[in-house]
Amino acid sequence: MTAPVEPGPEDVNSRTVQLVKLLTELGPDVPEISRRLGQFKESVRYRYKEKVLNRGIAVAAAVDYERLGLKRLILVLDFNEEYKGYAQAIFTAMNELSYLISYSRALVGGQYVVNVSAPADSFQEVKDFYLALKDKGMFRSVEALEFDWVRTVPMKAEFYDFDTGRWDFQRWDPPTVDPDAAAYMPSNSSKFDYVDLLIIKELQMDANKSLKEISDKLDISYKKLAWHHTTHVRSKKLISGYIVNWMGTGYDYAIDKALHRKHRYFAVDLVVRNVSEYETVCLRQQVDRIPFLWGEAAGTNYFAQFAFPVDLVVEGLQFIGKVTAPLKDRVSLYTIDQTDATRFTVSYKQYDSGRKKWQFDKPSLLAKFDELIMQIRIGSR
Repeated sequence: MTAPVEPGPEDVNSRTVQLVKLLTELGPDVPEISRRLGQFKESVRYRYKEKVLNRGIAVAAAVDYERLGLKRLILVLDFNEEYKGYAQAIFTAMNELSYLISYSRALVGGQYVVNVSAPADSFQEVKDFYLALKDKGMFRSVEALEFDWVRTVPMKAEFYDFDTGRWDFQRWDPPTVDPDAAAYMPSNSSKFDYVDLLIIKELQMDANKSLKEISDKLDISYKKLAWHHTTHVRSKKLISGYIVNWMGTGYDYAIDKALHRKHRYFAVDLVVRNVSEYETVCLRQQVDRIPFLWGEAAGTNYFAQFAFPVDLVVEGLQFIGKVTAPLKDRVSLYTIDQTDATRFTVSYKQYDSGRKKWQFDKPSLLAKFDELIMQIRIGSR
């Protein structure tokens, strides 16, 4: 009788790659992943824990912000000197009050690149609110850029070795441009409610939470929560997929602290202003090929986030230089300090469950920040 043959390293890694590709689509649904792969649940569960979770790779829900009626605003801003020491506290308050969902500071120049997902029907008011904080003296400068859609890019796991934690990618030369190859349309807004947002918030924090755990935490009956998860969150695709966080960055909500893997990746934010539809397609077709693209947004402007392994930084910057060469003075590149960067969950507290719509009271909010500005000025004397 022939003894069973143990899979070699390449076979083991290829199985992990298959697992991760389904993970970005389904989340950590081990029974469904094992069914699609035709593998035992115990084997899939073990591989998921051993090759993903135990390697510090978190999994979180990727929100379809357009389906929630939210539009992306990206700010490039700089604090006046007396407010710089309060940046983290200010941004945390803005997440709860004014739809800020992430921020990161540039290593050179010290500006912050801030992502805001604001209600489409009060988008201009939200934009004006941030611009007003410059007039009030909190910011030294603010540039506000609008986008029609935003997405987190699924991990290109086929280029990653889950045993060594290293990437293998050689094809840096941009291809010939096919205008139809990178077409993308934003989602239409969908109906949802406050319970849906609570589920989404919890899965953004940790997609490994079971509905039972979420039910216990939120003190919502399991039957009600499961119904919302199935008929709203999943059926209406309020979650567009799942983020496999290969960068190793995250936020530990238990200790209220951002976590980062130091010196593993070199993060870069690319901003291209006033792009045509053709220019956007050309950019997307080229940058979407490489596995180090983390996220992108497009519309009147184009935005892309990259995280290059430290041993591929030169090649990565050369690549960006080539693909943006025709755009010249419309391009800005921000090298990011990952120790001063944080992502938040969707701003669920700003949803009015009674009126079933997002709320934004600009005058009231400006009054709150007037008070905050005064307290900081008094404290800095």
